[in-house]
Amino acid sequence: MENLFSIGEVTKIKEVSIKALRYYHKMGILVPRYIDPTTGYRYYSLDQFIYIDVIKGCRSFGTSIKELQEIFKESNTDKLIEFLQLKRKEAENNLKQVKEVIQNIDNLNKSVESSKEILNQDQIVIQFIEKRYVLTAPCREAGSLKELLYYSELEKIIRSQQRKMTMERGILYILNAEGKLEPRYVFHGFEGDESAEADSYVQILPEGRYVTLAYRKENEVERVKKVLDYIEKNNLNVKNVIEIELYNDLFDTESYGCQIQMRIGNDEMD
Repeated sequence: MENLFSIGEVTKIKEVSIKALRYYHKMGILVPRYIDPTTGYRYYSLDQFIYIDVIKGCRSFGTSIKELQEIFKESNTDKLIEFLQLKRKEAENNLKQVKEVIQNIDNLNKSVESSKEILNQDQIVIQFIEKRYVLTAPCREAGSLKELLYYSELEKIIRSQQRKMTMERGILYILNAEGKLEPRYVFHGFEGDESAEADSYVQILPEGRYVTLAYRKENEVERVKKVLDYIEKNNLNVKNVIEIELYNDLFDTESYGCQIQMRIGNDEMD
């Protein structure tokens, strides 16, 4: 028929299934321009193609059939545009969430690869580390079940602060007068800037030169002693002691990997 397209032609031109077109007809959303009384074949006009575009777009936004019924029942262009603007806003929010998921996946991938590289380093390394921002919760024991309770308290703080967190977390220690490490805080890093200020939850880990060494559960005691001996032998002034969790194996619950970082300085300048 002149200026009319069969349902088969419409499916090819507009990339929509015959089943969908029949369903839209049944629900009163898109009624064919002409139905052959003898064969029952459906035919659509060219001006109805824009309706198909609108329906497909709305459905991709998660628009319900009931909402579409209301839109096409009113046949009001202004209300349609208003509705589409709302859906556009929803799509922007969804896109933001998707980007955040992708970013989190990328960050995890980088952390795993970085953790593997760090664990492959058997020697003490002195490296410069940039300033870091962390949320903290008090911790008085490390390496026991109580450590999980401290992290649980930290999670509550993270939820209350609503900051964009990084993958870095671990324990902050002090080096006591006897040369032994004492845990003080569990921490989780967040993306901060110069406007961030230290408070009861926020600590700023200074940039500087850090003595670092990685270890696993199996050689933790030996490696930590190696670092402490190095500090004593070289008469280094330790300012901060940080233990970073490594993400080299996310499924091995029997072991773990960490890197100890000790910031060094001098009393006159630091």
